Amino acid sequence: MPRHIGILGAGSIGPDIGYYLKSALPGLKLTLVDLAQPALDAALGRFRGYAEKAVARGKMKPHDAEAVLRDVEGTTDYDAIAGCDWVLEAATENLALKRRIFADVEKRVENDAIITSNTSSLPAARIFSELRNPRRATVTHFFAPAWRNPAVEVIDWERADKDLVEPLRRFFCETGKLPLVTADAPCFMLDRIFDNWCNESALLLDRASAAQVDTVASDYVHAGPFFVLNLAHGNPIIVETNTLQADEEGEHYRPAPIFRSVDRWKLGDAPAPDPATAAAIRDRLRGIYLSQAVDILDRGIGDAADLDLGCRVALSFRQGPIELMRSLGEAQTQRILARLAA
Repeated sequence: MPRHIGILGAGSIGPDIGYYLKSALPGLKLTLVDLAQPALDAALGRFRGYAEKAVARGKMKPHDAEAVLRDVEGTTDYDAIAGCDWVLEAATENLALKRRIFADVEKRVENDAIITSNTSSLPAARIFSELRNPRRATVTHFFAPAWRNPAVEVIDWERADKDLVEPLRRFFCETGKLPLVTADAPCFMLDRIFDNWCNESALLLDRASAAQVDTVASDYVHAGPFFVLNLAHGNPIIVETNTLQADEEGEHYRPAPIFRSVDRWKLGDAPAPDPATAAAIRDRLRGIYLSQAVDILDRGIGDAADLDLGCRVALSFRQGPIELMRSLGEAQTQRILARLAA
């Protein structure tokens, strides 16, 4: 087990990853690095808040909370990562920035230290292409909220050491996570499902409101796409990831223009859509879910068991796509996919 982990980026997900790590390994030394001291102060405050809430709810003993909060350092000094067994980057989705970060990391850590990125979309082959020793680097993509959501994608890319991916899988299993190994495709496996599910939902706004789409979607997922986008401030993420997919794989991935002009979606009570509109929404949402799934399987981005389990656990779908296809039957599945294609 690692003794000292450094996390670069004290914004939204970095501290949550850190809290998961410290909860699983209370004796771990954790160093949070960020360029902005206010971000570090907020991250350490979040740590304390999580621990205090766990104690208040009886989920953690006070002495366990003290252990979780011990040996957690926030700093603006990159030199503090020297001696880390593992450095995990959780910065902005910008390829040039990530390459600069990892060049700085490689100067400061030992040759056997693990280096990973939490990117949700950028392939490992691009992020780590300029490292002197890329064999010890890969992507470990967590899902929000990272301290509680068990899923994490571990990317098995061509230059990763054979003794890197499997030990990471074992580490995650032993610390309460569900590791899903995927190929090094843009957006990997589960974000291809989620981002395109959200994008298709936005393309349906020509016939229904966001609240109505969420209502129909609730048959298939525990929280509708627009509710989740509001929760995660996710509109810019859809623009970013779907632009990447469109540029590389086709215009059908191009993000809906409305994502660039809306900050939050208006939800709440809404009249139910008429039966024909509801049926059209249902077909489109199921169509994009299933079409992404068969594309992932055809291209070997992930396997069927991981895909089904990941969609349920990480994305809160009521059924995995393979389960859904089985329950629909072949004829209905073919009809839905043919309609989406048309």
